[in-house]
Amino acid sequence: MRYHPEHKQRTREKVVHEAAIAIREHGPDRIGVADLMAKAGLTHGGFYAHFNSKDELVAEAISHMFDDRYEVFRKCMEGVEPAQGLAAYIDGYLSVRHRNRLHRGCPLPSLSGDLARLPAAARKRFEVGTRRITDSIADVLRVMKHPHPEALAASVLSEMVGAMAIARAVSSNELSEQILKSARDSIKARIGLTA
Repeated sequence: MRYHPEHKQRTREKVVHEAAIAIREHGPDRIGVADLMAKAGLTHGGFYAHFNSKDELVAEAISHMFDDRYEVFRKCMEGVEPAQGLAAYIDGYLSVRHRNRLHRGCPLPSLSGDLARLPAAARKRFEVGTRRITDSIADVLRVMKHPHPEALAASVLSEMVGAMAIARAVSSNELSEQILKSARDSIKARIGLTA
């Protein structure tokens, strides 16, 4: 049976979406093609009609994750002053809700430890996504007249990612929330936003 090209594209996007969720939750090494295809409502045999390899799927899923997160950033900035939008983005990123939504969250804290072992295509997609977020934060900091906005943006993002990774790793909910709050307050004070 021949499918319309749009059907094939929608099917591919569905598989990529399921892969992005699974990779965030379990890591790229612990996902199986058969399980992903089943979650997408497809057979394992149909995988190669959409992807040349699992590595290709992982790279596509990484891009998908970063596109999702960029959309979150864009929505925070929409229709508000730059400082207000950036404050909302920081608050949302360093929230308990984001911490608890591992399957939908930022790929930076979830995948940073896995990237060194992944193929070059996946690492490149990760780098492109990281640069996009960093550059977007730097653009806001530039509008806010911060000196050295690129370096500050890299530092802000690194602190947010590190805080989220640690907040997810500790067993104490109280400590986890304290880490998130401390990072929020510290970052916002450093860039002149009200806590």
